[in-house]
Parts: sequence; C-alpha cells; structure tokens
Amino acid sequence: MSDTEALVFECALDAPPEKVWRALTIPEYLERWLKPAKSDELAVVTAEENRSLTYRWRESGQGAIVGLEDSLVTFDLTPTADGGTWFRLTHAPVAIPAAANNNAPTMRLAA
Repeated sequence: MSDTEALVFECALDAPPEKVWRALTIPEYLERWLKPAKSDELAVVTAEENRSLTYRWRESGQGAIVGLEDSLVTFDLTPTADGGTWFRLTHAPVAIPAAANNNAPTMRLAA
C-alpha cells in the first residue's frame, strides 16, 4: 500500500494517547466517535496498545462502493510534548479496482 492509494488525515488532539485509544477500542465510544453504519463490519487486524490500531472495515448496504467494500483503517497515536496526541488516520482500500479501460483483474493488496 502506498500513500497515493490511501487517504491520510492528521491532526493534534488535546487528549493523551491512552484516552484516544479508549475512544478507538471501546465499542460504545467508537460508535459515538466514528459513527459506523449498523451494517458495517469492523475487525481488528493489528493492535499496539496506545500506539497503533488497524481495523478491516467492511462497508455494506446502500452507498457502499462496489469493489471497495473492504478497506484498512489505521490509527497511529504519537504522544506530544504538551500531553496530547498527534493523530494519524490512514484509510486504504484492500482492493484497488482496475481502470475501466483495463482488462487486468482487480489487484489485491496484502493485509
């Protein structure tokens, strides 16, 4: 996966990494913060407590992009000097659809 295939968002948060981690891992907090659709499926792929977390996010139902139902969403948390967190979210497709004028099959990215 390269950054050209992924969406990357970064910002500083006023909360320490431990608090952000709880927001990403406790289902009630995750639901309030990220608001995944009821039909979406999230499964942890990798986790390094208070530092990094990757979910396999499967969208389904109306509005899901055909061929891009699965994606990897990675949260990287870095403590800042002021007690906050540098937050980096990377959202990358698991499958990259082939161009409409390409006869090659869809390329699968390693998870």
